[in-house]
Formats: sequence, structure tokens, C-alpha cells
Amino acid sequence: MLVAGIDVSTDKGIVFLGQGKEVLAKKVIDPYSSSEKLLPLFDALLKERELEPENLEGIIVSLGPGSFTGLRIGVSLAKGLAFVLKVPLVGAPAFDSWVFSSSAQGILCAVHKGHSSKFYAAFYRKDREMTTRLTEYLFLPLEKIMKMSKEFSPEKARFLISYESGFNKIDSVSPFAERIIPEEALLKFGIQRLAKGQSEDISSLSPLYVAPLRVGPAK
Repeated sequence: MLVAGIDVSTDKGIVFLGQGKEVLAKKVIDPYSSSEKLLPLFDALLKERELEPENLEGIIVSLGPGSFTGLRIGVSLAKGLAFVLKVPLVGAPAFDSWVFSSSAQGILCAVHKGHSSKFYAAFYRKDREMTTRLTEYLFLPLEKIMKMSKEFSPEKARFLISYESGFNKIDSVSPFAERIIPEEALLKFGIQRLAKGQSEDISSLSPLYVAPLRVGPAK
């Protein structure tokens, strides 16, 4: 199954083509790019693989949490592509896809950098039978997230972080950290849903706006 994916939930947006569990081609984008700038990237990806838009069998998009502007643009583009191409659309909370793709079990905490010295995060419990999200999607200072992770003692929370998350302070918990490649995680999550015939209602799909809209210069 050939799909196109969009993930603009982090500082480095990604558009990609995937088949099965393999990312065939990708391009890094400015997450604040307009839809008009993103569309030519899809055309370029398809041409590189000698494919046509009609070859796509599904669209997968990350719903966040992340940049308000980036998520709005990314989800809008994904909905537009799915509508025009008449293919199913899967929307995936970014952290849900990270946990799904990880082989780790126990208490997992997915984290990536936000703004204003805060981080997005969510805690999960995963075993062979089930995965349960234990918290809401959070937007907190790193110190509070680390404090929450200790509440599961004697279990040690394993942190899942993006390879480009900017999570420099992860050194303090590095023995229990796993770096995730977001586009690969999004692809695995989306493909398994499409294979089951699951998809979203295009008209009602919306991003996860966890943090308040930022006003003023970035920090």
C-alpha cells in the first residue's frame, strides 16, 4: 500500500512517501510553510519515484501536539489531498504513534520540545496485550515532567524522544531513553489502521491543540 505522510508537529516538518513499513522518500520542510509551498514537495517526491498522485492509496497525518500553525496547515493539506484523490485519511496523535512503534514495554513517556521553555508529553503503560495512555497530553516544564515520571516508582519510566527533539537534558535519563524517527512511527501506525479499513471523517478531523496559541517572539 503506497501512502503519503505529513508530520509538522515538531520543529522540522516532514513530508514522505511510504509503502508497508518502509519510508521510500522524504523531504524536510519548514513547519510554518504554507499549503501552497507544501504541494510542490509532494509532486517532487512522486516524480522522484516515477509515480502519479493516483497511485496513492491513503494519506497519513500527525495530529500533534505541536505548533499551532504547523498542525493547522498540515492537517488541512492532508484533508485536501484525501478529498481530491478520494483515498482514506488516517490522523494519528504523534505520541500514540511513537509508543505503537516502540518495542519497549512498561511505563513510557513520549516527549518533545514545545515553546516558552515547556515540553509536550504523555505517559503510557504498554504490555503485550494492551497500550493505555495514563495522562492527558501535557504541556509542562521539563522539571514537572521528570517529577511525574518518578511517581511510577519502583518502575522506571522509559522516555521516547524524537531524534531531532532538542531534548538536551535527556542525558540525565539516557539509560532509559529511546530515540524515535517520527515519520517511521507515523507510517507504521497509519498503515496498520488502513490495513484494518479504519480511517477518519475528513470533515471532522482536527489537530490536537494542547498548548495555548503563542503570541510574540519564540523563546
